[in-house]
Amino acid sequence: MQNKKQILITAATSMELDFLLSISKEKGGFYFIETEKSRINLLVSGVGSALTAFSLGKMFQDKKFDLAFQLGIAGSFKNDFPTGSIVKVTSDVFADILLSDKNIELHEASFSDFRTRPFNKGKLIPDLSGFKNIDVPEANAITVNSVTTTAEKRDFWLKRHNPDIETMEGAAFYYACMKENITCLQIRAISNYVGIGNNKDWNISLALENLSSFFLNHLSLL
Repeated sequence: MQNKKQILITAATSMELDFLLSISKEKGGFYFIETEKSRINLLVSGVGSALTAFSLGKMFQDKKFDLAFQLGIAGSFKNDFPTGSIVKVTSDVFADILLSDKNIELHEASFSDFRTRPFNKGKLIPDLSGFKNIDVPEANAITVNSVTTTAEKRDFWLKRHNPDIETMEGAAFYYACMKENITCLQIRAISNYVGIGNNKDWNISLALENLSSFFLNHLSLL
């Protein structure tokens, strides 16, 4: 019998992954879903790049994966991506890891860490050629350590990176997967517009509903 494809699906919080956790099995502290073709492993990584990087690094020590997805909500910089939209992320960057208060990025300095593989001039650009069957708009992202809640900071990021969306974990996910040569894709549902400080204007419930519906419809492809 041919070995099943090993797939990882991760999210920062359990609320972003609950629609899969609720139908999963548990063994030895790991949660998974069996399909005819695949074993889908589930991981709640924790919020932010540091927790995500640690969780993924530990998971990759124990298991080998053919494919990895990161699911989650995100903020939108553009009217093209209104609340509830689903996007697949074509590039990401650790936007607020800077060399100094003069906003010099590390790949612009003499450090090699952000200038060598898997970075491309500081950006993480995964090969998404295997995901043509996931037909949703493409978006480029920035990853930050704190949510952008002011118009001034929003305009700063637009001028510097011209991003479509903002997350707190995406670049860590792409970095870890690309270092391990794992085919990977980040899928996000828009919950808010970047620069709005009052989260009463966010619609997390709609984003989560659309994210779960979209991905459940694609489970049969895995």
